[in-house]
Formats: sequence, C-alpha cells, structure tokens
Amino acid sequence: MNNGRVGLGLVLCAAVSLAQPSARDPEAARLTARSTRNACADVRPFYWEMGDAGGKVVGDSVGLLAPGAGSVMNIASASKWLYGAYVLEVRGGAPRLVDVPFLNFTSTTPLLEPADESDCKALLTTVHGCNLTRNITGPLVDYAPASPPRFVYQPGHLEAHADYAMNLGASGTLALASEVESRLPLDLSYGNVNLAGGAKTSATEYARFLRALMTGGLKLGAFLGTASVCASPACGDVGYSPWFSNEPARYSLAHWVEPDQGPAHSGGFSSAGLFGFYPWVSKDKSTYLIVAREDMLGVVGQTPTTPAEQTPSGKSILCGRLIRAAYFTGQVQD
Repeated sequence: MNNGRVGLGLVLCAAVSLAQPSARDPEAARLTARSTRNACADVRPFYWEMGDAGGKVVGDSVGLLAPGAGSVMNIASASKWLYGAYVLEVRGGAPRLVDVPFLNFTSTTPLLEPADESDCKALLTTVHGCNLTRNITGPLVDYAPASPPRFVYQPGHLEAHADYAMNLGASGTLALASEVESRLPLDLSYGNVNLAGGAKTSATEYARFLRALMTGGLKLGAFLGTASVCASPACGDVGYSPWFSNEPARYSLAHWVEPDQGPAHSGGFSSAGLFGFYPWVSKDKSTYLIVAREDMLGVVGQTPTTPAEQTPSGKSILCGRLIRAAYFTGQVQD
C-alpha cells in the first residue's frame, strides 16, 4: 500500500469536509437570528429555539427586553394546533368523519370573532355562551361543508366543534385549561374561551408539545398533514386566509402544511399566532422550531386584507424560515 497516497487522500478528504457546510449548525442559526440585515430584525424582541426529539439544541433571546424560554404569552392561533391534538387524544386515535370539516376549516359554521364579542370575553363566559353570540346552536350536521368544500379561516369551526362534538359547552377558561392539560403534555391557561386563539403558554411548554408530536407521544403526530385542503388563493378558491397569497399552502387538522420547495428546511407543519408566536415541525418530524413573541402593537390597524408579510405572524414565519435554513445548511442567512 502506498502510505503517501493514503496520507494525501486523508488530507484532501479533510479539506473537502471543512469546505462543506455542516448540517444541524446551531451557530449559523444563532447568527442568523441575531442579524440586523434580514427578516429577523423586524421581529425583535423575540425568543427562539430549535431542537429534536431529545430536547432543545439551541435557542436565544434577541433584542432589548426580549422574552425568554419560560415567558408566558398569548399564543393566539398557535392554540389551534393544541385543540387538534386534544381531539385526537379524546378520540383515541384517528379523527371521526364528523370532526374533519371543523378541524380543516371547511365547515359552514357561522362566522365568529370572539375578540369582538363581549360575551366571549366576559369572566364567566362558557364555550356555549360564546357560540350563542352568533347563533351557533348546532347540531354539527347543520354546518356540513359546501360542495366543493371551501376553506375559511375563522374560530367558529373549533368553537362549534368543542361545544357540540366534545361536550365542552359548559366550560369556562379554568375548565378548558384543566381538560386540555389532562390530555396534552404542557401547562397552559386560557385568557378567554376561544379554543382557536385563547391559550397562553411559554416556548418551553409548547416545545414539549411539539416533541410529543414528533415522537408519536401524541396521536396527532401520525396524522400531521392529513385531510388537508387548499388554504390560500395560490392553490384555489378559498374564503378568508391569512397565509401569504402567493404561496399554495394547505390546512390539515388544525395546523398548516407549508409549501415544500424540496430542501429539508422547507415545508413542514405549523400554527402561527396573530401576535407572532410561531411553532413549526419539519416534514420528516426530526426537528422543531419556535419563534416566540407577543407583538400586540403590531396588530393595531391590521385588517383581513393586510398582506401576511406585514403582520406579526407573517414576519415571524419569514424569520423562522431563515433560522431553520441556516440550521440545516450551515450557511448564515443575511
């Protein structure tokens, strides 16, 4: 054997190895999140973390007065993913046929906006009382999907389902938190009885939930992306959708299926909230990401026609995409 050739080969291999970006690069993700030259500059202050089934791998607080991993905040529409998981736990596995239109937002439930309804925000309000503000009286068969089904992003789907399919109509905020916590591996509270947007929790707690989806500890993990429907104008006829209008996103069982361009960091499952709390799980369920913030001022003046990229939710998604691209490729995203 020519030891000189072997030695040279080892040197060349080492050089090539050093030249290639390393996968799962925490430092590239950290530098990307802290950059002042990319989309993450627009979401400060925020906390973020990435991890795998074993736990957190990297995370950081960015910006003045930034929240931390344990900071409790309003997660708004990130509540939806929790409710979807709760339903499958109660069902003991797969969703029932009656559940699907309410979880993928194709039912014809009357429009309900709990934030605008005093009865939905009152201290002693119940899920049923909130529904009655818009004459959502059931039974669920009355809200069967149109033909063809049409996606409409609004909280009435989950509120009606909780009332008439899950027997939660008499529940107030404390009872809702207790019931959901009994089925899911996280601590949370509800600021109002809106199952689609009323939960409060921290990044640490939500990460526990995401890891349970990834490992199969929660039954919804096996159903991520299933029963999905077109959920943005880029893929078909939809009602209201807060997603980026030029992206063909889909909506599954109370969570988004993001458009997939091929790379490992593309696509995946998520449930971004109005104030910027953005949880994500990769399409192969190996990795999770959370961008955690509560930008209540950012929604002032926001309307259903406000472009997604100008909303706290959309900005967090764009920042999160850069962080995970850096993490998966080893290339800082500026």
